[in-house]
Amino acid sequence: MKKSSLIISLVISISFLVILFSFTEISNTINMLDNTSDEMARLANSETIILSPHLDDGVLSLGGLMSKRENQILLATFFTKNPNKIIHTKWDKISGFSDSNTAMQQRLIENKNALSNINTVIKNYDYPDFQYRKEDTGIETNIEKDIENLINTYQNKEVFIYGPATFGSKITHPDHQILHNAFMNVLKNNTKINVHFFIYEDFPYVYEFNSFGLGNLKTYLEKTENIKFEEVPIELNKAELAEKIENIYKYSSQIKAFVSLNENIKNLAQKFYQKRCKTILPTSYTCEIVYKPI
Repeated sequence: MKKSSLIISLVISISFLVILFSFTEISNTINMLDNTSDEMARLANSETIILSPHLDDGVLSLGGLMSKRENQILLATFFTKNPNKIIHTKWDKISGFSDSNTAMQQRLIENKNALSNINTVIKNYDYPDFQYRKEDTGIETNIEKDIENLINTYQNKEVFIYGPATFGSKITHPDHQILHNAFMNVLKNNTKINVHFFIYEDFPYVYEFNSFGLGNLKTYLEKTENIKFEEVPIELNKAELAEKIENIYKYSSQIKAFVSLNENIKNLAQKFYQKRCKTILPTSYTCEIVYKPI
């Protein structure tokens, strides 16, 4: 009788443990699903903004990120104004254009073609390129307001916004420096917790920076901006890099200009990006690097 009672007690105890374990597993599963749902909702409600000085810079620098098609991307390009009068410049000439009017019209078409297969919204601002203007007065302040207005359109979403790096006055194009400064002003004054800022490695200037042996870009940015940064790799597979290179080639006028300067931008990009992440992500095919303020 005592033996039977012991067996019954044991069975009841085991049954209780099984029920408890099952309840715990169900609770954990529900929590995991809730967390997954929260994360998916966060991603679904997020937007990516890439700030590009000129019509090819976004793809040159973050074409791999674009090829991932994870979120809809807004590509905001700032120096796209067609001058009010015809202007002739050396860069337009080596790009194959007779004048500024022809150049801007064709470059807008190239940009549209390069982005046609990517989930990208195009927004072009009306600032004249450095080669077409005589002064910079007010441009940086106005671009800063433009960036703030862009951010304010995403009040209920997570916003990931990418702006170009700076590499010093001897390397950085004046238009790129203006956009960088405006971006950093917005970053430093931002109080919105839903906005996440990243500085991207502006190609091909980052290649030039590295070639000159000017040190680590993260260290340079920290010293220049007096902000600590985290180096964040965006891992790319072979197909994503190939698509980036393919889209770079759709800016045919700019490829032509680089060729006239004895630079093969396709080979340069392929070589740079295949080696870029060997120390950060040694097992990955390649990556693009961005810098997050911490």
